[in-house]
Amino acid sequence: MNRSRQATRLAAHLSQITAVPVELAHDSGARWVVQWHDGPHREEMRAHLDAALADSDRYAAMRDRTIGCSRVQTLRAWAVLAAAARREGVLASAVAEIAGHKGEQESDEAGALWRYVRQLWENTSYPERIGAPEDVPLIERLVAASRRDHPSGRSSTISELYMAEALLAK
Repeated sequence: MNRSRQATRLAAHLSQITAVPVELAHDSGARWVVQWHDGPHREEMRAHLDAALADSDRYAAMRDRTIGCSRVQTLRAWAVLAAAARREGVLASAVAEIAGHKGEQESDEAGALWRYVRQLWENTSYPERIGAPEDVPLIERLVAASRRDHPSGRSSTISELYMAEALLAK
C-alpha cells in the first residue's frame, strides 16, 4: 500500500480513537503533519500516533517519516476556556499574576489574559467542550466580540485579543 493511502488510514484511525476529525497532511520531503482542532492536547495525540505506528504493520510506510502534531486553536476553544476560568474564579488572579510577573501595565491586561488562556488551551484536552451550561451566553458573546472591522474599514479581522478585551470590560 502506498504512503498516501496509509496516511489517510492513519488519520482515520486517529479520528476514530480521539473522536475528532484528524488530518494527516504531507508537508515536504519526509515530513508530515497531524492536524486537528478540538481533542487531545499535543502530547496525547503524539502518544496515540506513536502507539499506532508501533502496534501495526498497517502504517509501516509511515514509520520512517517525521510526523509533527499541530492542534489548531479555535475561537470557540479560547472562549470556552476563558468562560470556565472566569466561572471558577481563577481568571482575575491569574491575569494579575502574569501581568505583575512580566512588569506589564494595566493596559496590557488583555495580553496577559490571552497568554493565560493560551496556556490553558495547550494543556487542556478537548478544549471546546463546555464545562457548564451557564457559560454558554458568555462564550457566544466572546466569539461575537472576536470579529471586528479594521479602523480603516478595509476588512474584518478575528482575534482572541478582542475577546480578552471584551471579557475584561465586563
